[in-house]
Amino acid sequence: MDTAPGSYEMDYDKLAAAITDKTKAIVPVDLGGVVCDYDKIFTVVEAKKDLFKPANAIQKAMGRLAVVADCAHALGAQWKGKMAGNIADFSSFSFHAVKNFTTAEGGCATWKPIPGIDDEEIYKTYQLLSLHGQNKDALAKTKLGAWEYDIKGCYYKCNMTDIMAAMGLVQLKRYPGLLKRRQEIIEKYNAGLKDAGVEVLCHYGEDFQSSGHLYLVRLLGHDAEYRNAFIEKMAEKGVATNVHYKPLPMHTAYKNMGFDIADYPNAYNQFANEITLPLHTRLTDEDVDFVIDCFLKTQKDLL
Repeated sequence: MDTAPGSYEMDYDKLAAAITDKTKAIVPVDLGGVVCDYDKIFTVVEAKKDLFKPANAIQKAMGRLAVVADCAHALGAQWKGKMAGNIADFSSFSFHAVKNFTTAEGGCATWKPIPGIDDEEIYKTYQLLSLHGQNKDALAKTKLGAWEYDIKGCYYKCNMTDIMAAMGLVQLKRYPGLLKRRQEIIEKYNAGLKDAGVEVLCHYGEDFQSSGHLYLVRLLGHDAEYRNAFIEKMAEKGVATNVHYKPLPMHTAYKNMGFDIADYPNAYNQFANEITLPLHTRLTDEDVDFVIDCFLKTQKDLL
């Protein structure tokens, strides 16, 4: 499904039409740390319950499509008084090295209780999926006489090491301060670019608060060629920028599966003139001023 016009989120108005009797889940993406509109998503999910055909015990207990949130950017974000991770049915967070909160690699998963399903069952399923399908972890196998284990399926190797988890525990203590600094930087960018004729992702509002992961800027009225030239000029001035993200149908693997970016015009349009400015807690106020100054000068250079 395409994104909504002018939005980094899915097209909620087209969501219902995209659901068939084969659909099992909806995967919203909280891009840049801004939480999606889950009221709209759950309204559609409830309206489509009659189409739903469960394929396992968990799906049968839910009785509807699962809402599985991609919260890779959203740790610490809030929406209508709820924290990311406690909104969707299932949520996945990334603690990759470039994320706000990092353990170098790894992440975590959360879920909301499902009536009729034991949380322990879900927990054990996550364990199996993340550790080669083994029904015992290394610690359990060190107990006296407990060497025996089973492989329940050919799954993945996604478990976090104890060393990484120790890093995460320290990060948790620092995280409120990191979120506060990100908000300060975003507000400084907003003030510096308010008359620059650009559109920036809104991170803070009356009923939501972002984790401030990415500072996304749209160069209004311009195309991908201009955007690419803009990135080069910024680099010449000493500022590294990025693009978030190149739509999947433009990548070879997805082209080979038959996806065509022509079928996703809104996704292409939001990508074509987007540029992402530096946003991390090692930036000083002087660094942010420098980025803003370079941005405004680059606009003049490309007139």
